[in-house]
Amino acid sequence: MQIESSLYRRHGKATTNFQNTLPKPQSDLAHQLLKDPYNFDFLTLSQDAHEREIEEGLLAHLRRFLIELGTGFAFVGSQVPLEIAGEEYRLVLLFYHLQ
Repeated sequence: MQIESSLYRRHGKATTNFQNTLPKPQSDLAHQLLKDPYNFDFLTLSQDAHEREIEEGLLAHLRRFLIELGTGFAFVGSQVPLEIAGEEYRLVLLFYHLQ
């Protein structure tokens, strides 16, 4: 299954500051990265999977990966609320390396 970034799909191309913040070769590569569809075939989801199902599948693989790394890695959670200056944001993934 290939999924394009929703920002890219909505706007036709992602708005970035890559050209202002990265040197020429890296800014072009970073921009191309956002344009390419993501390949999530390893999740074995249907073509019409919702964003939440994709997130849950990715989290399951991430948890298994962190467990394989051994001690010192901690997966704290996903969609963790964070309030900054009265505004609430959500951390997509929160994990620590403790060593």
